Amino acid sequence: MNEIEAQLYAKLCEFKLDDPTAPYPMSAKLAWEYHWSEIYTLRAMYEYKKYIFLAVIAEGMVSPSSAIDCIWHYHLLYTHSYWEELCGKILKKSLHHYPGDSGASQRYDYTIELYQSYFGSPPADIWDFPPFHSNYLDRHQRYWQIPNPIYWVKKYLSFIIQAKEEKR
Repeated sequence: MNEIEAQLYAKLCEFKLDDPTAPYPMSAKLAWEYHWSEIYTLRAMYEYKKYIFLAVIAEGMVSPSSAIDCIWHYHLLYTHSYWEELCGKILKKSLHHYPGDSGASQRYDYTIELYQSYFGSPPADIWDFPPFHSNYLDRHQRYWQIPNPIYWVKKYLSFIIQAKEEKR
């Protein structure tokens, strides 16, 4: 990392993604929306800053992981933070988000190689392998979906009550 890159990376590390005056900071919204733990969310936000660094210094286009992409989408909603603070004051240039296309897989491979050259091995739980799996599926595979939960809760409670009565 040369001196200019080191200065940029230091500025990105100092940059606060969460607005301390916001009633619902971005980290809370991300954690709620994607069912991420607080620790995972903060780690992913830190990795997002690394991705932004790579996007700025890369000679070609880079492509984010699924988690990083989710954070980028949310950050774009915080327009002042993204356009004025990040792009205007830190990056000193615009950084646009383009939807994935047929070349995304090659760009993702390039991103991982670039990441490794600057930061070492990326955390696999944030930099997904293989790339671009569905966050929707990931979030929902962690939970059981119970059809008609009220029916099952009533059945469970009646079973517990019956078991207690039989104990007496």
